[in-house]
Amino acid sequence: MRICVLLPDEPKAEQAGLRIRYQRIAAPLAELGHTLSLLPIQNLTRGTLGAHDIYVLSKCYDARALVAMRAIQAAGKRVGADFFDDYFSQSHDSRFARLRYWFREVVAGSDFALCSTPRMRDLVEQAAPTLPVHLMNDPAHNFQPETLRSLLREKLEKMAQTRLISVLWFGIGDNPNFPVGLRDLATFGDALDRLRHRGFAVHLKILTNQRAMTPRALAGLRRLATEWHLEEWSETREQELLADALVAFLPVNAQNFSIAKSLNRAVTALAAGAQVLSTGFPLYAPLEDFLYTDPLVLLADLERGMPRLRADTVDSLALRFSELADPVHEVRRLRSFLADIKKASVRNHPSAVAVVHGRETLGAVHKLAQRLGGLSVASPLSSASLSYDVRFSVAPESNDLVMAISAKHAPELPVPWHGDGEARRIKLRDLFAAGDLPDCFDGVVALLAAGTPGALVAMYPKLMQLISLALRRVFPQITCFYSEQARDLAWYVESPRHA
Repeated sequence: MRICVLLPDEPKAEQAGLRIRYQRIAAPLAELGHTLSLLPIQNLTRGTLGAHDIYVLSKCYDARALVAMRAIQAAGKRVGADFFDDYFSQSHDSRFARLRYWFREVVAGSDFALCSTPRMRDLVEQAAPTLPVHLMNDPAHNFQPETLRSLLREKLEKMAQTRLISVLWFGIGDNPNFPVGLRDLATFGDALDRLRHRGFAVHLKILTNQRAMTPRALAGLRRLATEWHLEEWSETREQELLADALVAFLPVNAQNFSIAKSLNRAVTALAAGAQVLSTGFPLYAPLEDFLYTDPLVLLADLERGMPRLRADTVDSLALRFSELADPVHEVRRLRSFLADIKKASVRNHPSAVAVVHGRETLGAVHKLAQRLGGLSVASPLSSASLSYDVRFSVAPESNDLVMAISAKHAPELPVPWHGDGEARRIKLRDLFAAGDLPDCFDGVVALLAAGTPGALVAMYPKLMQLISLALRRVFPQITCFYSEQARDLAWYVESPRHA
């Protein structure tokens, strides 16, 4: 089986989620005779669609995913998406309207879904009850029980001699939409103060991405009473500091985005021989036998030399990891799931696709749509200068909308608009039969001609509906998707589909 994971761009391959979930299973998959490739979605072409059996859309949160999904299925292949982050359940947050639209269209059109937590699985199943969903646990990296036993003994001996509790907080320290990471550390940091009892000192090391090191974040950290040292994250440095740390501090806030996260950080810390102290939401409850929520309980266990993770509990941890974080076990489960998907019948979707661009769009969406044989359509609001296949514009002198179709696609048009080798211009009043013109038509054209911001918002939904109806008149059976990056307009694409 040949599996291809489609990424939004090349650098994303190094992000934590992709590195953990896919790169760690590549070798076990190869041992079973399968291949796993990571490919930027922009590099997908019609000529290469036959190179893989199964495609997975990963973090491609724009209309390229929708176009690619249909092209892959038209080539007789299976395609699904992974849902590892919750940007979709915040139903009253207008910032995520575009992502909720994306989520709805992807789950409606995919052959399967991958999730890393039961919470995300439930969210997908609520949106698409019949869609096959696979729960894919994050695999542990380089878990070696014998080495771990020796390391745990060394850490306890060092603590007993120095009376120093070395603590590590590691991970992505920011998110453009949610208060996470370093904000959680600053909020829950008083738990570390409670470890400074009975003659113990505490030193905190913070390992995070450079982007998170903002003046505001650093100001929050300065309120910590515990001494701390900040470093920029790298995979190598994470391994080094975890090997040295006695405790990993992993606080979790209770917002939807945070409580849908996987067990990865706790698994990583435990595999490296760090005691886990996690305050706030009980995200890591499946590992509760090996972690702490109360710093005083942790302190008492450390003082008597009997922490929950110690040499004689490593076998129990190994058993728990075999259920939740074993790479070979996860690969076998994934292989079985995808084999069933591969055998399933291909979904009968119309292959013709059009992407309608709103006021703000991405040139990458336009390019991929054309490369995969779809139509790139400019609405009257589109400001990007691109070589569109179809362009809609307002004709105020005739109170009409005009659809200009490129010469390339004119031969595809039905009579009487069919043309050979030359572009076609069709007035929408001529396109719709007498009495068939939508009631909103005159109002939309008038508001477009006015061009004021308030008018733009008022007519946006009806405009997109008119464009979809017109496209389906001249390109029968076409499916319309939308590309709109403007937050004040993206709320519309979240509404029920109309094309």
